[in-house]
Amino acid sequence: TVHIGCDIQPWHIQFFELVGMDSSKVEFVGSEPIFAKEVVLPTPGYSHSPYLNYWNILYLRQRVEQRMGAAGSLSNRRRKILIVVRNKGRRGDTSFFYDSFFQRLYRGLNGTHDIDLFASSNNTLMSCLECQVRAFQSADVIIGSHGAGLSHLVFAKKGAILIERLETSFDSGIYSELSYMVGLKYFPIGKYAHVDAYVDIIQFAEDEMPLKRE
Repeated sequence: TVHIGCDIQPWHIQFFELVGMDSSKVEFVGSEPIFAKEVVLPTPGYSHSPYLNYWNILYLRQRVEQRMGAAGSLSNRRRKILIVVRNKGRRGDTSFFYDSFFQRLYRGLNGTHDIDLFASSNNTLMSCLECQVRAFQSADVIIGSHGAGLSHLVFAKKGAILIERLETSFDSGIYSELSYMVGLKYFPIGKYAHVDAYVDIIQFAEDEMPLKRE
């Protein structure tokens, strides 16, 4: 049985099922004493290095891949760009990631990539943890502003490209370290960088494996 020290939410159940645990054995810790063989104390997620949890993160990735299948390899034909858009909540970035940006990115890459949105306003997606993981697993390129929305890159395919839009000089290096741990190509980019810079980064990073033309 897994005992957790907070009210059990639907995403708790989804997480345990994601890693292959029996969610029916999850119970809330009340005031009664618990005699456990193992105690897990989560550390705060803001600003500390993921290297402090190196083996836990890699084991988490391994467990998810065992259950859902590995992310696979990069496509050598049409590739998928996943753009994480915060269009719901206090730290929105739709003033930058909007229709014109998507269209210019598509044209700048000569229509060789499909563009999918990972939007925080998509309630269906946000309520399905496994769907979120699969979205990251299927992406060849991931673009997003610094923030927790990029955490699922832990499950991205090896060799995928991450372009992290940094909004302040205080943004931590968490996602550069996570990228290195799971074998991604990481590129930071400025808050107001033009879409052409995104195109240049993608084309530069993909030079090692050019797209095959139909």
